[in-house]
Amino acid sequence: MNLTVDGKQVFAYTAAHALDAARPTVVFLHGAGLDHSWFALQSRYFGYHGRNVLALDLPGHARSDGPPLGSVEAMADWVVRALDAAGLAKAALVGHSMGGAAGVIAAADGAPIDGLVLVAAPSDVLRVTAEFLTDQGRPGHLLVALLLPFFWRRVGGSFRPLTPSRRIRELDIPLLMIQPELDQRVYRGHAERLSAAAGQPYHVIEGYEHTDVLGAPETLALIEDFLEQV
Repeated sequence: MNLTVDGKQVFAYTAAHALDAARPTVVFLHGAGLDHSWFALQSRYFGYHGRNVLALDLPGHARSDGPPLGSVEAMADWVVRALDAAGLAKAALVGHSMGGAAGVIAAADGAPIDGLVLVAAPSDVLRVTAEFLTDQGRPGHLLVALLLPFFWRRVGGSFRPLTPSRRIRELDIPLLMIQPELDQRVYRGHAERLSAAAGQPYHVIEGYEHTDVLGAPETLALIEDFLEQV
């Protein structure tokens, strides 16, 4: 199915022929550079078990129109509008990587999210950017420090309102945090900071990396148990 957000077509995969917006819905949100297909297994699994499912393609990804969103701020704003366009009565958002970071900001900004699952989500977008650049052989922390004035101009002020480990403290909804043991993209320290800020434990999925954790049986089981609380 397609949603219209800001005048552009957004592809949304459903596990059934049509979305029943009056029922509680599991909404899957991918990270940068991926698309809804990374949640195909989960969508079929939860759909088969009677869940209402919606897996979104962010703008500029797979079948959705528009250029890719360039910041966590833009992603969070888009999530708010996309959920409003879907008209869901109740939604539990499962966000992977940057999709999880955007989910935290969106929920803190008042998006209609009744439960939030974070899978390999960064606690701080600037920190994870610096770590990524360092892993590429560049002076990541120095480059991010030099680019800070540019980031400040883009967001119109401090980056603190766009830092998941700060905004997660504002949430009063059920939370589930999942971290793959072998993640070399978003390190475990991010899960530790999110966990400390939220005052809740996180779950380590042993033997899995940044993306293959999405299909891990333990991940599915944790999410299934969590949905019973939402």
